[in-house]
Amino acid sequence: MGRKGQGRRLRRLIALGAAAGAVWLAVHPGTVAEMGTALVQALNVSGLLSQAVSAELGTGSEDISLEETVLEALPQTVQEAQPAEAGSPVSGEEEPEALPETEETEPVEDTEPVEEAVSVSGLLEAPLEEEMEEAPEEVSESITPADASLLELTNRTDGIEVALSDYLERELTLTVSQDGPQILIMHTHATEAYTVDDGDEYVASDTARTTDENYNMIRVGEEMKAVFEEMGLSVVHDTTLYDYPSYTGSYARSLEGIKSYLEQYPTISVVLDVHRDALIADDGTVYKLTDTVDGETVAQVMLVVGTDDGGLTHPSWEENLTLATHIQARLLGIDAGFPRAINLRSQRFNQHMTVGSLLVEVGTSGNTLQEALAGARLFARAAGEVYLECMESS
Repeated sequence: MGRKGQGRRLRRLIALGAAAGAVWLAVHPGTVAEMGTALVQALNVSGLLSQAVSAELGTGSEDISLEETVLEALPQTVQEAQPAEAGSPVSGEEEPEALPETEETEPVEDTEPVEEAVSVSGLLEAPLEEEMEEAPEEVSESITPADASLLELTNRTDGIEVALSDYLERELTLTVSQDGPQILIMHTHATEAYTVDDGDEYVASDTARTTDENYNMIRVGEEMKAVFEEMGLSVVHDTTLYDYPSYTGSYARSLEGIKSYLEQYPTISVVLDVHRDALIADDGTVYKLTDTVDGETVAQVMLVVGTDDGGLTHPSWEENLTLATHIQARLLGIDAGFPRAINLRSQRFNQHMTVGSLLVEVGTSGNTLQEALAGARLFARAAGEVYLECMESS
C-alpha cells in the first residue's frame, strides 16, 4: 500500500476510533480521568489505535521493544498511576529507547508494517501499596492447571491463526535433562526497572531504568532462580546488560549470549528472557498491573511467543507456543486474574534457539519491585512444575 493509501487508512481509523470513543464515553460518564482512560480502552479494544500507529509508521522491523504499548490487551486489574515525587527517576523527555530493533544477524524479508513503540512523555509513577501486616499464605504444593476455557490470546501477527485449546492438548516436546544446568535466565533489557517505593530506591540510568542489579530485571531473575533451585532445577543466570550503554541492537547481542551459554552448557533446554512491560497512554499516564493472591498484591505476568510471521527463520515456534500454553494453564490455576493473555508476535525474540524458549513480562514500570518479585515467584513455581514434568526419565 502506498503512502497516500496509508494516509487515507490512518485517517479512517482515527475517525472510527474517535467515534467509538465518543459512543463509549456517552454511556460511561465519569470523572475526567475516567473518561480519558475510557477513550484509550475503546480505541484499544477495537484495535484501531495500534493499527493507526502501524499505518502511520509504515516500517518493518524485527524484535522491536515490547515497551510503551498503549494499553494493549487491557488486563482485569489496571491501576492508574499518580504523579511522581520530586527526585524520583523520571524523565519528562521522550524516551530514546522507544525505537524498533532489528536482529542484525539476519535480514528481514517481510516489509509489511509492524507496530512500533509509542513515544513516551511525562512519565508518571504508580501509587505505593500499603504494607501487609501479616505474611501471605503459601500457595498449595501442587498447582492444578486451569481448563482451556480460561485461556486467552492476543494475536499480534499478520497471517497466523491459532486456537490455544489445541495447543493445550498437544504433548510437550521439551525434554529437560537430569544432569547439568537446565535453565538459562537472561535479560535482553536488563536495565528495565519499576516504580520507586520505600526501601527500593535506585539511581536511574534512564527513565524507569537502572544499572543497579538489585533493582532491575536481574533482581527479578534472581528471585525466579531461587524458586527453581528450591524445586530441584539447575539454573544459570546471565546478568549481562545487553541494553546498556546502547539500547539499539540489544536482541542481536543477547542472541550471541544465548548461543555462547548453550555451547558452554549443552544440557540447557529452557531459555527465559525476563522483562517488564510498560503500559502508557498518549497523555503519559502509566498503568500498573496487579492481582491479589492469598492476600498479597502481585504483578501480573505475560508470556510472549515469537513466530516466523515477520520473515525470520523460526520453525519451532509452535512448540514454544505449546509450552507457553501449558505454563499459562498453571498460572491460571493460581488465580484467573494473575496471568495476562499470551501475546503472539510476528517477531521471534531469539526464541528459535530452543523449544523451551519464552519471553516473560513481569508487571510494568508502574508496579513496585516487591509486586514484581511476588509475581516472579508465582511464575517460577508454575513453570517449574511443567519443567519437572518434562524431565527425562532415568
